[in-house]
Amino acid sequence: MNTRRFTKTLLADLPIKVICLTAAVILLLFHRATTLTERFISVPLDVITPSGLAIASSYPKTVRVTLRGQQEAIFPILEEDVEASVSLDTHHAAGVYVSEVKVTRKGTAAGVEPLEIKVDPQEISFTLEPLTEKRVNIIPDLRGSAAYGFEMVQSVVTPPSILIRGARSRVQGVTALSTEEIDLTGRTGSFATRVKIILPNSLVRIAGDGYADFKATLQESTVIRRFDAMPLEPLDLPTHLALRDPLPAGSVQIQGTQLVVDGVRSDQVRLFLDLSGVKHAGQYVLHPRPETPSSVTVVDWGPKDLTVEVVSSGKQ
Repeated sequence: MNTRRFTKTLLADLPIKVICLTAAVILLLFHRATTLTERFISVPLDVITPSGLAIASSYPKTVRVTLRGQQEAIFPILEEDVEASVSLDTHHAAGVYVSEVKVTRKGTAAGVEPLEIKVDPQEISFTLEPLTEKRVNIIPDLRGSAAYGFEMVQSVVTPPSILIRGARSRVQGVTALSTEEIDLTGRTGSFATRVKIILPNSLVRIAGDGYADFKATLQESTVIRRFDAMPLEPLDLPTHLALRDPLPAGSVQIQGTQLVVDGVRSDQVRLFLDLSGVKHAGQYVLHPRPETPSSVTVVDWGPKDLTVEVVSSGKQ
């Protein structure tokens, strides 16, 4: 009798009870949904390529991952414990393929529940081409100039060339690789440095560590300076003789390091005509000679031969 009464009571107003239970479940789910928090992180995309093929099209190197769960549970998750990857190793021929981005969790993300994970983009298109290798030269990217008075006379890059790998269309377009900038500004001596080799894009890789050794030899600049309109000075002409005509002006060219040549004054460069061998009036062919500081070298002067006429001065 009691069982019948309990059953009758339980089934009484059953539709209303079902509606209330359903409403309670909906309210519970709604409350749970409204209390969940979202967190956005950027995750590196790992792409697995098949042997003998390489990616020829640009693709995002990172993806946006949305974590949705309880605030106190999702914020302690380390970004490196959420991994995004695409596997292309099922494709064995060149072509265009659309692949799904898969997200896996580990470490601090492994045991978090509830946890909803969404990734953007969900799919990525890839172009696969045959993997190609090519050896190209390395060119140093030199910027600036050595200090005034100095110049670079030799430079060496080791290795002079390097092997690159990548999709055929990407590799074929590369003729040479440059290094990162090497600044010569203000340098006064030889130096050596290790520099990074710059790739044209991320789809081309270097077979090696991606660095080169650069050595430069610097020395003082050697320059030539010309002094024009130099007075030709007569030297040791006997007093009883004189030159009939004034001597013409001449020129002297000197050579030396930039800083030394710049410091030579015009009064330190002279041009002489030695008349000590002239004893009588007459016409003579003589040879002017220059005089300069010992720190420079005379490379040319003029005139080298000069015809002069010597007359009596009327003095004893």
